[in-house]
Amino acid sequence: MKKAVFLLIAGCMVVTMLASEASARSLILKGGWALMRNDFSRADDTWTAGVFFDMGTFLFHSLRFKPGVDFVEVESNDFKYADIWGIHLDWYWYPMQNAPISPFLGFGPSLNYLNFNNRSDDDDSDAGVDLFVGASFGIRGTPLTVFLEARYRFIDIAARDDNILALNLGVEINF
Repeated sequence: MKKAVFLLIAGCMVVTMLASEASARSLILKGGWALMRNDFSRADDTWTAGVFFDMGTFLFHSLRFKPGVDFVEVESNDFKYADIWGIHLDWYWYPMQNAPISPFLGFGPSLNYLNFNNRSDDDDSDAGVDLFVGASFGIRGTPLTVFLEARYRFIDIAARDDNILALNLGVEINF
């Protein structure tokens, strides 16, 4: 049932982005390395990947809304703990938005679906929040932007001890 709810929310996000009045401005592909923290510290550091969309500005020109979905697998040599799928509603603030190197700060709530691999009946979904910082680098003469990002993910805001630090490299394809 929780997988169905997760897929429904992700599907609604895609339909919203494809609607004519709320179209995406760019497609963002990112991947990187996830460093496990707190309760996840027994797990090995691993890779992470995600797909995000730039939906445009909100309230003022330097604040951008970029929802998306990402994945990280939490495992070690001793156990495979969980697959974590996150639905993110991210807000990026670009204080120097027209500079060749544009730093950003951001935050965003997330819905994290945990698929426990060692127990089939105990899948879970938790509300979380992400805090992130980085910089984007526009490539002149192309519709591409490359960026570096450090993202601290609080997977469960109620517990506050399931955390991941993700270091991402991404490419943004502008439409």
